[in-house]
Amino acid sequence: MSIPSQKVSSSNKLIYQRLKQAIDLNLRRQIFIAACDDLCLRDCLAARLQTELGSESAGSPIDYPRFVSLELDLSDPNPWGSIAAWLTQHPPPQNRGSYSPLPGFQILGAEHLTRHSAAVQWSFLSYLRDIEAHLQMCESTLLLWVSRPWLSSIEQSAPEFWHWRTGVFEFEGEPTPAKGDFGHFEDFDNSGNLGNLRDKGDSGDKLLISSLSEQSPTPHKQFPIPDSQFPIPDSKSVELADLVLAAASSEELEAENNAESEDNFLPLQALQYIELLQEHQCCCEALALAYHSLGNYYRDRILGGDASEQNLTIAIRAIEQVIAYLELDANSQQNPPLTEECALLISELTQNLTQYAQQSYSLPPISDLLNDLGTFYWMLSRDRTQHNASDPVSCLERSIALYLEGLNRTDAETVPQTRVRLNKNLGIASADLARYRDKTENLQQAVAAYQQALLDLDPALEPQQYAAAQNNLATAYWNLAQDGEPIAYLKSAIAAYAQALSCYSPEREPLNYAGVQNNLGTACWNLAQHEPSEPLLVRAIEAYREALKYRTRELVPAAAAATYNNLGTAYWHLAKFQQKQARTESLQQAITAYEAALDIAGKLDRTQLTFDALAARNNLGLAHYQLATDADFGVNKAAQTSHLEAALHHQLQVCAAEWGQHLKDKGLTYGDKLNLQAPANSQAADSRQTALSYIVKTIRAFYSECGLPGQNLALSKVPGDLLPEILRRL
Repeated sequence: MSIPSQKVSSSNKLIYQRLKQAIDLNLRRQIFIAACDDLCLRDCLAARLQTELGSESAGSPIDYPRFVSLELDLSDPNPWGSIAAWLTQHPPPQNRGSYSPLPGFQILGAEHLTRHSAAVQWSFLSYLRDIEAHLQMCESTLLLWVSRPWLSSIEQSAPEFWHWRTGVFEFEGEPTPAKGDFGHFEDFDNSGNLGNLRDKGDSGDKLLISSLSEQSPTPHKQFPIPDSQFPIPDSKSVELADLVLAAASSEELEAENNAESEDNFLPLQALQYIELLQEHQCCCEALALAYHSLGNYYRDRILGGDASEQNLTIAIRAIEQVIAYLELDANSQQNPPLTEECALLISELTQNLTQYAQQSYSLPPISDLLNDLGTFYWMLSRDRTQHNASDPVSCLERSIALYLEGLNRTDAETVPQTRVRLNKNLGIASADLARYRDKTENLQQAVAAYQQALLDLDPALEPQQYAAAQNNLATAYWNLAQDGEPIAYLKSAIAAYAQALSCYSPEREPLNYAGVQNNLGTACWNLAQHEPSEPLLVRAIEAYREALKYRTRELVPAAAAATYNNLGTAYWHLAKFQQKQARTESLQQAITAYEAALDIAGKLDRTQLTFDALAARNNLGLAHYQLATDADFGVNKAAQTSHLEAALHHQLQVCAAEWGQHLKDKGLTYGDKLNLQAPANSQAADSRQTALSYIVKTIRAFYSECGLPGQNLALSKVPGDLLPEILRRL
């Protein structure tokens, strides 16, 4: 990265030195924000950082970058994704000693987001709000270069990222004029693929769009009003207007001290157009276009991660009005003649509020509108905030009905992508409804929907969509297998997972590829429980090991821990089919995998884990016990005693952790343990009795394998409060 020529003022030199020194400390989780409006100056400073910090890694015995510059991908402005992609291409060296495993990263290019749609800008802030989910990538340093308007937007609309900041460095300089660098609202290819909504965050503050022009156009109000009586707006349009006004009012109160309050203007502007169009009795298609522009505004917000109940409800009501006016237009025998006033209103509407200035009456097909509407209802069903009064079941039922209606509205001229989108979303909504009622029926509907989607997908042209649909189909089969016909459904799941893997590239999508490999391993292991088979378990182990090549503890620690746990269980079951040396090796592999899972889990919060860490520790103890008591292993008494000690250690930890959690839930302390009379049928009491039975079994093995000295050694490791109960059982 060459250093551009640029004269740097003394004050900026001082700020630069402070920034460089802060980065040079190389502390964990440093989050810096550098604000600079002068792009030439910014490029000069960023290049100098790259050169000076990069060259200082020469003294390290490991040839690995210390500081990396990355350009923000403006089509998907996810800084965490850019870092993850770089780390996948440049994995940290294994033998790095005491050196930091990850380099520092500076992210450039955020200032160009003003040339993109509001949805892209919101998605950038949504990614920043997700910082806590990506802190593993911030072990060293992250430096984000932004302009001053973006600095203000981040503080207001990404408070989670702002909270984690280590420091902000503001450089002096005049804004650099950039040709065409003006923001605009943009529709997502008419309906767009609302399936992508499901990959975004479901919460967030509003974005104050700084790219709106200072003088936003307003509806021209000096039209003569017809003498005829005006049509009275229906109750739904009145309800929608009330919702928009309430939302704008609450946001205005939040931003009353912020100069950039134009964000609330567009929906109010749309309401003014709608009112004038109704007063002048304009055609239904014009009203549909106005409501569509209003719906797109809130749709962009939702795509940006602000999927609040309020935004979803307004978007739903707006799209329902679009569909209602289009239906009215289709059913009417004759539209009123287009007056000069209506023509002027429509012209202003298409220029100011929509992206259809050259095609005044361009609206998405009804099937795409029904897909959008169904997806909004689906998102509403997943809103778990305390203020959401919506019933998830009724929302899912409405979503499914809309997807089915959308499919009924397709014909030979409908583009295949529309049918694919509707069928995939129908499958997702049906699988969600299966969690609440009629599990088998709804899962079978999901399977049928995914199969229909796959008929319209060409794996050669759309490998990612094809793989995602196969993965969803396999998961539906796996869920069906839990209730009936497990063998047939699990075989179908394995076949679908294999098809998904044939289209996922580990180089392009390493985490998706690893996730499907993990799912394939679990399906094979599950089938082996119904059809005991050594080859199935070997295939499961191969899948888990392939997944762990990309599910690394550095990139996705929680997922890596879960796969290590699955790998340990697969090896433990494989040992049952084997004899002598092979059996011993499988049990040792199980121990290694369980230890890796628990090592990673110990560095994470319990809420991040997708498996039971105590169950994994119990299984680790059982693997040690089985290895110690195996007849072919008894020749080595020292190793046998070591494995028995390890088994007892883990079993005691499980017993203490389970009972300690029970005491915590009851609001008691450790000293209350002896006086606690837990109900005989309580889950905690049952778990404790199971743990104690394993402990007693291991102590008996000490006696059986090592005699009375072995038993005494085991009893010396048992806490005093457990000894009376252990001795009674012995």
